[in-house]
Amino acid sequence: MKKLVALAVAGAFVAPVYAADITISGASEASYTDASGASTTALDTSFTISAATELANGIKVSTAQSIDSEGGANDGGNNVTLSGSFGTLAIGEVPSAADRFDDRGDFDKVLGLGVTAEDSSIGYTLPSMVPNLTVYLALETDTGVAGADEGAGSGVAFSYAAGPASFAYGVNDRDDGSKLTYTGGSVSLSGVTVSYEIMDEKSTAGANLTKEKAIGVKYTMGDVTVWYASEDQDEANANVSDWTNFGLHYNLGSGVTAFIETREDSLAANSSASAVGVEFKF
Repeated sequence: MKKLVALAVAGAFVAPVYAADITISGASEASYTDASGASTTALDTSFTISAATELANGIKVSTAQSIDSEGGANDGGNNVTLSGSFGTLAIGEVPSAADRFDDRGDFDKVLGLGVTAEDSSIGYTLPSMVPNLTVYLALETDTGVAGADEGAGSGVAFSYAAGPASFAYGVNDRDDGSKLTYTGGSVSLSGVTVSYEIMDEKSTAGANLTKEKAIGVKYTMGDVTVWYASEDQDEANANVSDWTNFGLHYNLGSGVTAFIETREDSLAANSSASAVGVEFKF
C-alpha cells in the first residue's frame, strides 16, 4: 500500500510534465582566431530548453530558458509567452522595439558585426490586421529579468513584407528622455540577400550620441555561402570605426558548418583578424 501511495504521489508531480512539449536546441562553435598576430581558440556553446502547451480555451503557453557560455545577448531569451486570437504576449527577457527586427546582416559565426539595442521586459505582438504587417509593442520596467539596461521606457516597432523585400522601423522611448531608433530593410532573391540597417541613439537633449550603419550582402549556392558586411559607427558626429567583414560558410550536413571569416577596421591600427572553425547546431 505504501508503494502504491508513493507511486500515486510521484505521478501527481510527473503528469504535468507530460502535458507539455519539451525541446532542447542549441549550437556549439569551436574556432581558431588570429588577431594581428595574437592567436586564440574558443568554444562558444549555447542551448535553449523550451516547453509549450495549449489550454482548453485555445490559448498557447510556452516558455524558454536560454544558456550561453559567452553570456547573454540583446535579442531576448528567457520568457513566458501566451498567444491566441489576441496576439502574442511575452514577459521576461524580450527584444525591445529597436531590437525586434534587427540583425539582418548578422551573417558571421565569430567575428561579429551588427547593430545592437537593449532588451525589454514585456513584449506584445498585435494580432494581424493588415496582411504582411507586424506591429510590436515593448515595455521596459525599472528592474526586470532583462536588467535595467538603459532604464525604463516603452517602444513600438513595425515590419512590413512585400514579396522578397521587408522593411522595419522601431523606436525605444526611454523615461529619461533619450531615444534609440532603428531603421532597416532587406531583399532576398535567387540566393542573394542584401540588407541595410541604421541604429541611431540620441540623448535627453536630442544630441547625437551614437549612430551605427551596417550593410550586408550574402549569396548562397548549394552548400556554399559567401558574404560581405560593413559597419561604421559615429560617436557625437565623429566617425570612430569602419569595419569590413568577409566570410565563407560550407554546410557539411546534419547541422554542421565549417567557416572562414576576416574582419578589419580601416580607422584603427592592428585591427585585422581572421578566424576558422566549425559550428554544430542541434
